[in-house]
Amino acid sequence: MTAMCDVSFLLLTFFILTAKFRPSEAILIDSPTSRAEVKAPDDILTITVDEEGKAYIGFSVPKRRAAVLNTMIERYGSKYPVLNILTEAQKQNFVNLELLGNSVAELPDVLSRDPSEFSNAKLFTGVPKDSADNQLGDWINAARAAAMNESYDLPIAIKGDQVANVMAVKDIIETLREREIFRFHLITSQEGKID
Repeated sequence: MTAMCDVSFLLLTFFILTAKFRPSEAILIDSPTSRAEVKAPDDILTITVDEEGKAYIGFSVPKRRAAVLNTMIERYGSKYPVLNILTEAQKQNFVNLELLGNSVAELPDVLSRDPSEFSNAKLFTGVPKDSADNQLGDWINAARAAAMNESYDLPIAIKGDQVANVMAVKDIIETLREREIFRFHLITSQEGKID
């Protein structure tokens, strides 16, 4: 019995010390629940919609983020010249940024901040997704182009808050449809096993 207690405490200590905690998210999303058992791939482009209907975009692979940023600088550099003079530190901050939630015009200001501030939800104002300025669609195109350079067909997922405005999610689906993306995942929380 004594040996069993020693082994169990040793295992408990091992699991506690080696556990990786989920990083804190800047935007808290309470996903709707479902009974689906399909797991989303690890390498995925996630479009998040909060309860106010603001859109955020997340790139799961850090090495691809630099290529995405360079594509957006080429696209918007003439409209926003400040993008052309991003420093290496600002570009590195973008590579470390897991969730993007700002207009391209706000990007230099956001990237010049200390990385510890990236967990502040007030820093993110949402990626424009309206028909007049659909930057969300341009980010999606840039991410898909960067993945295509690696010969990878990038899956896309929508993660919405359960009280999010349905019209905001519909706008995102319309943005995907305009870019001829007809297959995407919907991220939900696990409710229980199907009987």
